[in-house]
Amino acid sequence: MQNSRARPDFLIIGAAKAATTTLSNMLARHPGACMVRGKEPHFFSTNRYYILGWNGYQQLYSHCQSGQVTGDASTSYSRIRYHPDLFTRLKRHIPDTRIIYMVRNPLERMVSAYAERLASAGLNESFASINQAVKQQPMIIDSSRYREVYDEYTRHFDKKKIKVVWFEEFIKDTDGVFSDLCKFLSIDDSIRIDLNEIKLNTRDDAKSRMKDLGREDFELNTRWDDATRQWVIDQIRDDNLRFLSYFGKPRDYWGNIFD
Repeated sequence: MQNSRARPDFLIIGAAKAATTTLSNMLARHPGACMVRGKEPHFFSTNRYYILGWNGYQQLYSHCQSGQVTGDASTSYSRIRYHPDLFTRLKRHIPDTRIIYMVRNPLERMVSAYAERLASAGLNESFASINQAVKQQPMIIDSSRYREVYDEYTRHFDKKKIKVVWFEEFIKDTDGVFSDLCKFLSIDDSIRIDLNEIKLNTRDDAKSRMKDLGREDFELNTRWDDATRQWVIDQIRDDNLRFLSYFGKPRDYWGNIFD
């Protein structure tokens, strides 16, 4: 029997390049869960998708079965500075949904986001380096303002329905973190997913996609220069330190970034 409710019980909102795709693929293989059809529909955040209508969005869950929890993984849902109608839409359609927010060492996340942009179809950027990318695309930095995003979600959703997942812990103990997430979603937490069956979105994969797009001559320069690195850190320092402190993480959780 198909799920007649056809709406997401949970959202994986980002941050981009913090293993959101891996988690989404794992949940898609859990018998108690069902992920939206298609990758990252961006329905609630992006006008050109939202105007297609709620009924059309619901059809993206037509393959889900009754009793399964349903989810949408769209990293644009954490880019709150760029989508002013996001929360109005979320509260209108899914006011009781659960939120999964994945975070990662902010500088490493930015480097991965830079590589991903070069490997994405439809984009014509050819940034000379990560240093140029963060200066020309402020969204790359803004996606690492974790406390800002978390605080905004807590203004609209019950904190008990918001789960923060730390990339470093997810990589170190994938089964344990996944089991904890299953409890959060009220699905069987004893299920183990074979990661060998999942295509991981890695740096090597980005390079392969760049080649497929005819961008093999683009240089993927991920080395920070000292001045730009410090400029970026200065922008996120207060936000990230407050975020780490709120969750009981030490100042050096992500190394010596904030020394």
